[in-house]
Amino acid sequence: MSDQSQIVIADSHEIVRDGIAALLSEKCNVDVVGLASDGYGTIKACRQHSPDILLMDLSLARPSGPETLGKLRQSNPDLKIVVISSEASISDAFFVLSQGAAGFMPKQAKGADFVNAIRAAENGYTYLPITFLKEFVQSRRNVTRTGNIFGLSPREIEVLESCVAGHSTKEVAHELNISVRTVETHRNSIYRKTDCKSYKDLTKIVAAM
Repeated sequence: MSDQSQIVIADSHEIVRDGIAALLSEKCNVDVVGLASDGYGTIKACRQHSPDILLMDLSLARPSGPETLGKLRQSNPDLKIVVISSEASISDAFFVLSQGAAGFMPKQAKGADFVNAIRAAENGYTYLPITFLKEFVQSRRNVTRTGNIFGLSPREIEVLESCVAGHSTKEVAHELNISVRTVETHRNSIYRKTDCKSYKDLTKIVAAM
């Protein structure tokens, strides 16, 4: 009986799936038991093969990568999930790690990073590439006594939650009894502290807090 770790690889691009499968089959002691191109296929492959490790792209569709991650963590908490993203950001890293992922890295990472990520997952460790880890650690240094990992003030958290809830700037100002200009100032500070550039990123931040 083989002592190889079984792995499923999920990415919407066939060339990426095949390339990663070939790399890991050659460099790691793994058996690639399934390939998937979307969220439903990923969930089905994990249910069918019960792999030890899943390497998945955060930008999967049907359902989305974050939703797929959540469903799999709930149904199979022992599954070690390594997430890759073509537009990797600190907010994505905080989000996937807070959801229990075993690793996170840019899809453009070197082959050695993919190998190291899988080996780390096999041994029960969390993995971030060294270049990304430095930025991650720097962001963690923004921690304050508010209890959140981004160093947001209590008022900034209130503004963040209201914005993510879909309220306009004027609605947030009215709800918190502050001026529109103050809301904009807090929002700019939130973007700066969390390294976010859009409301989509802010939604991931709330999930990670």
